[in-house]
Amino acid sequence: MEKVNDFFDKLFNLIPGYIFGLIGFTAGFLGNTLALIFTPEYKMWKYSISVLGDLTGGIYLRTGFIISGSLAILFYIYLGKILKDDNVNESLRKSAIFAGIFSSICVALTGTFSGVNDFIKFLHGNFATLSWFGHTAVFILFSLAMVKNPKFSKVPVYIGYIIAGIFIVYLIPFLITNFCNYFKEICYAFGQKVYLIMPIFEWVVYFSILSWILCTSSYMLYNKI
Repeated sequence: MEKVNDFFDKLFNLIPGYIFGLIGFTAGFLGNTLALIFTPEYKMWKYSISVLGDLTGGIYLRTGFIISGSLAILFYIYLGKILKDDNVNESLRKSAIFAGIFSSICVALTGTFSGVNDFIKFLHGNFATLSWFGHTAVFILFSLAMVKNPKFSKVPVYIGYIIAGIFIVYLIPFLITNFCNYFKEICYAFGQKVYLIMPIFEWVVYFSILSWILCTSSYMLYNKI
């Protein structure tokens, strides 16, 4: 474990971790933008993000997921190291890092597994679901740690709480839709009505992730943290 910490310390001395956050944001945003440009048949208010991944420009979306998810791992490790302070609960800090790494791996795997057959689609759906829950924990845990660390003002903390709230609100119809799809005899028609708000809402939560990474990375860059 000590060798791993030494490796990251040397890496971050060479390249500050917020750089990985900024590059990861760029990769994710650019991947989405190119995917939408090269897939004119896709309607983001009508179909889920997963559908875009299987269409003409889907390769850009999937590549963006893989690159941004991979770089986010380094960003969260750096952020966790920065947050180390006597005022910050160590278990909270380590939990935030774990949630960040877990969520980032899930995002990268969501881009890796897409379409082809039912099993691959099953993996894609489950990794995407885990990333939603994981990121909800990320925003809550990191915000709780930031509020105790004097290096951070209340602005990034409030942004984290707001985005965590967006995710929690999103997960309610998400769970309803999936429950109704699984138990069709109980509420399938209702689930289909709820699904109408899901595609655009899914884009909101995805761009919320990118926005949080951009804002937090920019804050650390500006304040030379």
